[in-house]
Amino acid sequence: MDAIFWVALAFFLAAGISGLVVVGLRAWRAWQAFVSLAAAGDAAVERLAAATEQLQARSEAAATRIEELNAAVARLRRTQARVRILLGAWGEVTSLLRAAHVLSPR
Repeated sequence: MDAIFWVALAFFLAAGISGLVVVGLRAWRAWQAFVSLAAAGDAAVERLAAATEQLQARSEAAATRIEELNAAVARLRRTQARVRILLGAWGEVTSLLRAAHVLSPR
């Protein structure tokens, strides 16, 4: 019976030690996966921060362009108003010339 006890004890110890080794290996792999995931997350956060900075710069440039476009539109409206005035004056001049041409003999 002593031999069976020692064989059973050896088997129990071998199973326990091999189980601990398997658990240790799985824990090590899980830790490596966690560390690589954290590194990937950090890299993604850095890329997101860089993209955010680029987007902010582009939006500031777009705001500047919008202000320039608004100023150009205001200048265009003033120019259109001047052109309307000049066309009206030209119409008056041509109508006066037609009237003078009708009234004057050839």
